[in-house]
Amino acid sequence: MSLYPPDKNTFSAIVERLLGNLGPGMDPNAGGMARTLAEAYAREMATFYAMMELSHRAGYLDTAEGASLDNVVAVLGLKRARAGRLMGEVELSRATPAPDDIGIPAGRQVTGLGADGKPLPLFETMEDATLVKGDTRVIIPVQEVQDEDSPEREAPPAIDPARLTLMPRPILGIEAVTNPAPLRRGSDNETDENLRARARTALRDGEKGTLESIAAAVHQQGVQQVTVREPADAPPGVVDVLVGDTDFESDVEGVSRVEAAIRETKAAGIRVRLRYARTIFFQVDFRVEPTRDDMDEVTFDRLRRDLQQALAQNMRELPVGSPVIRRKLEAVLFGNPAVRRVSDLSVETYVWGLVGTPPTTKALVLESHSRVYGANRDWKMEPLEAGRIDLEMLPPRITRLRTPMWRLDLVVSLTGGEARTPEQVREALRGALDVFAARLSEEAQMGREARLTWDSLQQALKSQARIEALLGCDVTRETGITVSLVAPSTPGLAIPDQVTELLVKADVRLEFGGAELVGVG
Repeated sequence: MSLYPPDKNTFSAIVERLLGNLGPGMDPNAGGMARTLAEAYAREMATFYAMMELSHRAGYLDTAEGASLDNVVAVLGLKRARAGRLMGEVELSRATPAPDDIGIPAGRQVTGLGADGKPLPLFETMEDATLVKGDTRVIIPVQEVQDEDSPEREAPPAIDPARLTLMPRPILGIEAVTNPAPLRRGSDNETDENLRARARTALRDGEKGTLESIAAAVHQQGVQQVTVREPADAPPGVVDVLVGDTDFESDVEGVSRVEAAIRETKAAGIRVRLRYARTIFFQVDFRVEPTRDDMDEVTFDRLRRDLQQALAQNMRELPVGSPVIRRKLEAVLFGNPAVRRVSDLSVETYVWGLVGTPPTTKALVLESHSRVYGANRDWKMEPLEAGRIDLEMLPPRITRLRTPMWRLDLVVSLTGGEARTPEQVREALRGALDVFAARLSEEAQMGREARLTWDSLQQALKSQARIEALLGCDVTRETGITVSLVAPSTPGLAIPDQVTELLVKADVRLEFGGAELVGVG
């Protein structure tokens, strides 16, 4: 390389430098012998410096172009994707808004399963992207990884939507991936910029023999759930690979692919113990109260499907042997903004077994023992067991939880010289009843008896709504039966529809029905 900076190696700069070194006696004018010789030499030197610069730039990833870039990335085992490859877009998403920016480097691989159950070709993201803070999804262009050495993964002419659902190397903060539109074959070669971006990711992820690389290799075979770990009960050099996909052990072709991928990825001298998790199928049963009381059945059915899918997705992400935490399942449900309240979760667990006489038919059989343990009533899994929810065989049973509503119709007397309008008085009564109902609900939730009595209601209305006295109160319960709440000293208490108190449970809501206002002198 030249000792001079690049702007000093141009033709004109070299000519001026040569003429300046010849001394004051030389003729520097155009056409003179000295200038003609200097220009001839400068032309060759400028060409030489330009070729040296190109040769230098061709050896680096950030500056090489065209065929030179192809030679640089070949060291990493990469090739420029040619025209005719499958191209399209994938959507990376999460259930809740991102707490901060999540960087997604180019070259991240995604794959999935075709309609025939076989793994699709690998695809790579073509450019760097960011899931911006506060967003839940980002769209990124992808292209097929063309591998002539894997004829069994020959790509179809096109790939239907929602088929790319696996990320061999998951990205922290990203929960799901899919292709929202079909992937079709493109007509242009990969650009230098996209090839450089893929190469940078390959430099970071190119190591083999690590636990992460083994897990990524297994994911590439269409496995959705895999755990790779060094067991504490084995000597150094032993690695356990636990496949948690349902019934994967019965897929002979899939098992063969996984075993081959592990052999190619693991380091020499490492012994891999490939194990398959026993799937424990959860049948979840609970009731949901939506935030909107007027939600119609069509909308509630959509809510039911959303909650079923959210529960199944949460269970799929649990590592093999991990217990199923009740609070986490409830958090998934409350994560939906349309959910106000859920009832206690009831769970039955099933496993594959043989039924019939004699037992020859394979079917799901209810387990005879309970897996509930601990103060929080979680569900225990053994080291080689994985809890799952199957939306086709055992979808969660979700019904609507309707809050018992009690309607209170009041008769009250007002103080003399009342300045408020009837509408203002009724609004004050409504607010006072809401405060009173909240206090009763709090007592019931704390395990104490919450009782609706004449004296307690009258005191609340006097202090909150500034009335003179409570003259009458009819309570219409959720059954449609109406009773009159009266003071204990009221004569004729033998009448069946008169009561002195009502026990209010935690889920009962008191509603203001109306009020008859009686003015006092």
